[in-house]
Amino acid sequence: MGEPKPSIHRDADHESAHDGAVRARTATPRLHRHVGARDGLPLHLVFDADDTLWDSNIHFLEAEAEFVAALVAAGAGTHETVRSTMRRRELEIIRSHGYGREPYVVLMRRVAAELAPAMARAALAAAAERIGAHLMGRHCELLPGVEATIAALAGRHRLALFTKGRRDEQLRKLERSGLGRHFSHVEVSPEKDDAAYRRLVEAAALDPARAFMIGNSPRSDINPALRAGLRAVFIPHPHTWELEHEEVDFGDERVTVLSNFRALLEIF
Repeated sequence: MGEPKPSIHRDADHESAHDGAVRARTATPRLHRHVGARDGLPLHLVFDADDTLWDSNIHFLEAEAEFVAALVAAGAGTHETVRSTMRRRELEIIRSHGYGREPYVVLMRRVAAELAPAMARAALAAAAERIGAHLMGRHCELLPGVEATIAALAGRHRLALFTKGRRDEQLRKLERSGLGRHFSHVEVSPEKDDAAYRRLVEAAALDPARAFMIGNSPRSDINPALRAGLRAVFIPHPHTWELEHEEVDFGDERVTVLSNFRALLEIF
């Protein structure tokens, strides 16, 4: 449930997510450049997937908007009531089912069953299945510049993919992206916390001083990587799930902020 403020993998408040990403950019006092990237030796570049390599959270935002509208139209409550129920239900779904599209479909089913008026239960159950099927089938488009940038970086550095969620779902997206051949290590973790990063260092044989986690999420990509001893490159995305928002210490010399993916070629 990828990329937060609860809404299972995705915040219902598009503007809040966008504003959070904008604040992250404008609050940054400077861009740090890494000396290690200029010594000519290969580095370990570790990439997040959802909303770093390809769009994802926007799919959840659009699914939720359609689902909430259907419930409201059927008399299940106001927008606020429906969203409040989704927020209440989502954390239990994450705990039992993890992050991803399939868990989000489970969320919609449970909310429809809880809120649907008797006369509308069948119709709203069908709506949840229809919206869920569309969400499950959507292709995650690569973000601008990703394909060429990844190919160029793979020619001079060692690349890894480190994402969270359901392994089968994430690997399907990776296969459809065509990027898999560029990564020497691919790992899908239920969570991306400090312990997960320490395990990654061992599993991928990373040298933390020469390893950089690259992603859009302060909570899952930047802060835990720093605590595990890695460096980090923060590339804000306007639709980052609000539950992935956290304060970042932009004064930390190990952190670089870039406005777009292509700019990685300027520092690596």
